[in-house]
Amino acid sequence: MTQVLPALPQTAPPDPEPAAGRVLYRDAVVAPLLGYRPLLLDLAVPAGPPPPTGWPVVVFVHGGAFAVGSPKHAPLGRYLAQRLPAAGFAVALVHFRHSREAVYPAQLHDVKAAVRWLRHHHTTLALDPDRFAAWGHAAGGHLAVMLAVTGGRPELEGDIGLLGPDSVVQAAVAWSPPSDFTRLPPPPPSSPFHATGEDPHAWLLGGAPAQHPALAAAASPLTHVSESAAPLLVVHGTADDVVPVTQSETLIATYWQAGADAEFAWLEDAGHVYGLGTREAMTTAGIDFVRKQLGAPNPRARSAGQHSAEQN
Repeated sequence: MTQVLPALPQTAPPDPEPAAGRVLYRDAVVAPLLGYRPLLLDLAVPAGPPPPTGWPVVVFVHGGAFAVGSPKHAPLGRYLAQRLPAAGFAVALVHFRHSREAVYPAQLHDVKAAVRWLRHHHTTLALDPDRFAAWGHAAGGHLAVMLAVTGGRPELEGDIGLLGPDSVVQAAVAWSPPSDFTRLPPPPPSSPFHATGEDPHAWLLGGAPAQHPALAAAASPLTHVSESAAPLLVVHGTADDVVPVTQSETLIATYWQAGADAEFAWLEDAGHVYGLGTREAMTTAGIDFVRKQLGAPNPRARSAGQHSAEQN
């Protein structure tokens, strides 16, 4: 089992850094781990006075087949770190251990620890503890969905970082997420893993899904969907050759069968990674979805209303 260093005082928020339209908290230590790099997050909060209850929060989880990547360098993470504060949301770019560092469920425990850290420090950071959403692409989309479907499950919290606050999110946005590890195809020729002959999902599970059927099922969001799952927006390209669109179609159908709230955006002929125009449009759709689910105000509408009042 991973050994955990004492949670405090290492987990106090870093000093704020003013930036254009935002306030940044860089490299916040969510959990120091013996033998591993510490789990970190970067938080961007809108500049200016927060709402009375604090800023609604979006937790962004990066993709990379659970094996590569970083929220600091993910193009979608950098983009959301600009778009979301401008729309009136705080956004946290969170880290998790890669699959060659630790097998599942370490990755779920890590992102849950990030949510708990943010909720624990909500007063200092001017965050609303009751308005949290998750957002991710590919592997990050999977973890965003897992946050949505496993809220209130103490046996899935893990023992990483601050314990006590819950890791519940009130909404999630997932782009191209795997939802059933027992039915994922091997990496296609377009994947950097194809040439190596390695399956990154076998790294995640400590072996091929067929060798670990119980763990493959436990790691699959389909297993955990219930009526209490947080509302979900799924976006998926019909030409995705990395994670077939059927993975999301089955996830949405399972949500609906359970009586949970889910919306699905099919992207005709889009692949696993979206073009800039699609990214912009789907980000706007995601912001609108999260705002609707969290009851968050629209700063653009407020500014337009103020401008109209001034005109009159």
